[in-house]
Amino acid sequence: MLDIFTKKGKSALTLEEVTELLQHLRIPLSLVFTPTNLKEEKKKFFSSDTYEPVFEYKVVKNRNDEILKELANVKLISDVDPRISDFYIKLIESKKLASDLMHSVGNNDLVTELSLKKYRAPSATLFRNSARVLRGKLDNYDVKINKKIDRGEKLHYEQIENVFNVAFEMLGLEGWSVATSKNISKNGIKVGIKRKQILVDSNITRSEFKIKKTLIHEVGTHVLRSINGFETGFPALGNANLTSYLDIEEGLATWNEESMGYLTDKWLKKKAGMVWAIYLGENLSFRELYNALSGNFLKYSSWDIAYRVKRGLEDTSYPGIYGKDIVYFRGFRKVKRILEKDPTMYEKFYAGKIDYKRTRWVDEGLLAKPKIVPTKEMWKEIFKKAGI
Repeated sequence: MLDIFTKKGKSALTLEEVTELLQHLRIPLSLVFTPTNLKEEKKKFFSSDTYEPVFEYKVVKNRNDEILKELANVKLISDVDPRISDFYIKLIESKKLASDLMHSVGNNDLVTELSLKKYRAPSATLFRNSARVLRGKLDNYDVKINKKIDRGEKLHYEQIENVFNVAFEMLGLEGWSVATSKNISKNGIKVGIKRKQILVDSNITRSEFKIKKTLIHEVGTHVLRSINGFETGFPALGNANLTSYLDIEEGLATWNEESMGYLTDKWLKKKAGMVWAIYLGENLSFRELYNALSGNFLKYSSWDIAYRVKRGLEDTSYPGIYGKDIVYFRGFRKVKRILEKDPTMYEKFYAGKIDYKRTRWVDEGLLAKPKIVPTKEMWKEIFKKAGI
């Protein structure tokens, strides 16, 4: 590793210098917040009517404190537009909060405090709308009823690899490939932006419907926003950055599914259930939250939602919540409102991994219009050529 501490105490850095420091931060929140004893605790939970999971975690080795101490001195990025400089200063603050959250794992009070500071608590209006979805009020959403979906032919690894390769070719994504991974869940698919890879379980079987949904969500949203972001010349816009970008990121992915006819009532209900659980679950134990969710979900779905909003805690018989999963339902509703009011925002959303506020940078000429923006016609051609 290069010596990244050669600019000690400097209040102004170049874009290259601050990028070098940022890329050495290690903040894999999802990995760290996944308990090392998850399978064992899940088994104990379902073998009892009273057991509350006690999770164990392992924080990855990192030099975050040293790097963030160095970055704390920075007040200016000297060789960029002031708007970009301000963005990077805010990004440093956001990374500090994310690193603190990662190191709080296992501390119920700190996880709750820092995650709600980072992701914000659900508003009363958002909670009421989540409750409406749980009651089956779906008139404001264009969803497919899960049990009525024509799932079509089951595809296996080789067929799925071909589908992705067709999509890469037709979208002009050079250097992208599909690879198997042992460190992935059963039937899992994961995007690796850095290596330009789609990682897939080698024994995967998925329906045509689900593969189309995955392409639209993962490649058509997350990958394209990242690629366009790197094209701006500001590396942070191709990677995860300010927390506020997440609402647009996940909301746009869901809006894309809905507009193409691949949003299901089951998916929407689960994401609404997470908002409902975050709003009500802070002072409930894991078991109490699970029991409350059981009024609307089957047992494994109830477990999954309870786990998603209680991960990061240690002894789940005590209060606490992890608020990250609010971004899916909140973001979807936000993007839906924005695009109903102004459809031209769709293209601007693809200028990089940006939030709503920073789409104005496209109008102001600070960011170029995105090179790759998907369309319904494009997806239809991809599906046709891939034979699905």
